[in-house]
Amino acid sequence: MKRIYIFDIDGTLTPPRLPMTEEMVGLFTDFCKDHKVFLATGSDIVKVEEQVPLAIRQLVKGIFTCSGNKFFQDERVIYEKEFSPPQELIKLLEDWLKYSSYPVKTGHHLEIRPGMLNFSTVGRNCTQKQREDYYYWDNEIGERKILREKIIYMFPVLDCAIGGQISVDIYPRGMDKSQAYSWIKSEYPKHGIIFCGDRLQPGGNDHPFFRAMSQNYTSCKPLDMVVPVSDWKDTKRFLLNCEKDS
Repeated sequence: MKRIYIFDIDGTLTPPRLPMTEEMVGLFTDFCKDHKVFLATGSDIVKVEEQVPLAIRQLVKGIFTCSGNKFFQDERVIYEKEFSPPQELIKLLEDWLKYSSYPVKTGHHLEIRPGMLNFSTVGRNCTQKQREDYYYWDNEIGERKILREKIIYMFPVLDCAIGGQISVDIYPRGMDKSQAYSWIKSEYPKHGIIFCGDRLQPGGNDHPFFRAMSQNYTSCKPLDMVVPVSDWKDTKRFLLNCEKDS
């Protein structure tokens, strides 16, 4: 069976916000030589370049960045979507930052990307230790989950997903990773699609891919599937168990 493989990056191919390990670079390079591979991430291309080596970026068939809102092939932009956040949303996030009980705020809390807005309470200027501290705190308190529910309630035309360790992604409904599934399915209608991600649960930024696949279950069965992983080590085990595609 011919297959297309799509991988999330942060937390799936790499440790959170860190480059791919040397071991993973070697394994994934070999995998990309034997399979048709795409990448799909909530991050922008600058962060992709920080985490994924050039040789791998040149081997994959395409890179969906910004939750599918900007797509690259052969280092060229194929499409790019825009999103102008309403001022009411900006005000909500500014107030959230002001009144959040989390004590550490490092700056660079709002980042507008193609088709989406990324928000982080601790801020993108945080160190790796500060990132991990916030992640463990959020797992106990559930701040990002509460914020997500508030945004969806107050802005019915928007969606919000939890991604990575410290932030949420906000975008118009449908402008999410499901766009990657739709594009690939239209380009490769006879291929099975396998998606590997660490945020497949409802509310996670990989969940839209799973949802789109489920909505097409009758037509795609049994070709398509998702592979949930908890970290890059799980992904490594998946890669080692994959057969070569003919």
